[in-house]
Amino acid sequence: VPDIKTVGVIYTSSEPNSELQVNMLKEYAQTLELDVMEATVTSVNDIQQAVQSLSGKVQGLYVPTDNIVASAIPTLLNVTEAEKLPIICGEAGMVEAGGTATLGIDYYALGLQTGEMAARILNGESKPADMPIEFLKDMTVTINKGAADRIELTFPADLIEKAGDNIIE
Repeated sequence: VPDIKTVGVIYTSSEPNSELQVNMLKEYAQTLELDVMEATVTSVNDIQQAVQSLSGKVQGLYVPTDNIVASAIPTLLNVTEAEKLPIICGEAGMVEAGGTATLGIDYYALGLQTGEMAARILNGESKPADMPIEFLKDMTVTINKGAADRIELTFPADLIEKAGDNIIE
């Protein structure tokens, strides 16, 4: 979305993981000179009102890996598709549920990395207190072509190539 000026973000105010991701978004958005508008929810019942509060003020929506919001992607779509707003998600499952795309976490790769850490502990190679915090090294591009078509959004060829087999029709 090359002409975006303001990105909206919806998240659950009581989820520290979501708050961390939103703070990272705001920090990164500054480097791109993007404004960020936040809408918080406390339950699934707040989601439609939250997305409507951003409608007309943002050109795209970011949804972090937030349990409550992830469970309500169809509710988001009721508003965002009519407004032709892309939903950029924190992980592929949310894209499969109807979000537009993600450069997000791959839970399989994360589980593999975590298993390797556990193996180092179990083999006596490392102690948990001495191990550095690790972050997932590679993120995965996933595109929901059907969702993109419904909002008349096209992706550059290089992004489609990066998605590879992670394109949902």
